[in-house]
Amino acid sequence: MCATHNIGKSSMVVIQQELERGAQVTEEIMIGRRPWKDLFTKHTFFTSGFRYYLTVIASSRTKKAQNAWSGFVESRVRVLVNKLEMHPSIGLARPFNKGYDREHRCKGNAQVDEVISVGSLAYVYKPPADGQEKAQGETKLEAKLEAKLEAKLEPIPEGVPVKQEKMEAQGEDGKRIKQEHSEEALPSVTNTEPEATNGNADAEVKLEDIPEFKKKDGPEDMEIYTTNHYIGLQLVEGARSLDLSREVNDWKAMCMSNELYEEGLMFLSIQHIKNTTLPDDVFEPGETKPRPVKKSLKRVASEEPNGKQLHPPQKRQAQGKAPPPAQRQQQQPASTAA
Repeated sequence: MCATHNIGKSSMVVIQQELERGAQVTEEIMIGRRPWKDLFTKHTFFTSGFRYYLTVIASSRTKKAQNAWSGFVESRVRVLVNKLEMHPSIGLARPFNKGYDREHRCKGNAQVDEVISVGSLAYVYKPPADGQEKAQGETKLEAKLEAKLEAKLEPIPEGVPVKQEKMEAQGEDGKRIKQEHSEEALPSVTNTEPEATNGNADAEVKLEDIPEFKKKDGPEDMEIYTTNHYIGLQLVEGARSLDLSREVNDWKAMCMSNELYEEGLMFLSIQHIKNTTLPDDVFEPGETKPRPVKKSLKRVASEEPNGKQLHPPQKRQAQGKAPPPAQRQQQQPASTAA
C-alpha cells in the first residue's frame, strides 16, 4: 500500500505547492536575484493565501467546559476538511495549525447569541495585566476611606481640654488602684488621629468596597469562552456557487452526538467569511490585512443608460482657421486641361 494513501487531497496539494515554491525561490537565489532569507519567509495563510474561509466556532459558558469541548472539536476539524475536499467546487481546503481562544463578557441573551452563533467580536474581554486590577482597587479603597474619615472627624479648637476617663492601674502590692486625672493635668489637644473615631468610620465600609469581595460583573453579565479554527478555501476554476450546508450539518451532528457535548453549556457553529473580514488578532505585527477592492461606479460618458454607444460630439470649427483639406479641395475650381 502506498504510504500517502491516508494523506488527504488538500495535504498533497499543499505539499506540491510548497515544493514548487521552494524550487523557484532556490533557483532565483542561485542566480543572485533573491537572498537566502526569502526561502524561510513566514506563511501567508491570512494575508494572501486565500480569499474565502470557514471559521469553526466552539464555545462554552465556563472555562473548564471550554477546555474539554474546544480540544474535542479541534481533533475533528480534519474530518470536516476531508468532507469539504469531496465537494466538486472546492479545489483546496486547508486548516490553520492552531485555534484562537477568546473570552467575551455579554449582557443578556441577545449578545450571547451573537457570540456563539455568528462569532461576534464586539464583546471580547481583555483582562488587565497581573497586579494592575488589584492595585487599582486598593487605590480606590484608600481614597474612599480617607474621604469618609475627613467627613466624620471634626477639628477640636485649640486650648479646649479633653477629659480622660478613669483608668485602673496595678500597684506594686498587686492591688488595683483607681487613678483619676483632672482636666487641668491634661495638655490641650489641637488635632486627633483616625483612632479617635473608635472605628466608626471603618464600620461603615461595606464588603463591596473591598476589592476581594467586590463583584467584577453586574447581575446580567455572562462569560462566554470561544475557540475559532480557520479553514482556507480555494475554489476550482469556473466555480460560481458554493453550497456547503450538507457537509457542515453532517459534521456538526457528528460532534454534538458525542457524549462529551452538553446542551446549554457547549455550542458549535460554522460561518463563511472573506479575507477582508478576518479579525485583527489573527494578524501579527508587520502583516497587512487584506482590504476590499473598490469598484469604480463611474459611468462612461459616451454610453446611454440602455447601453447604446453614442458618437462623440463634433468639435466646433474655430474662426479664422482654414477648413479641412477635403473641404478645401471641394472649394477649389476644377483645373483646365492643358
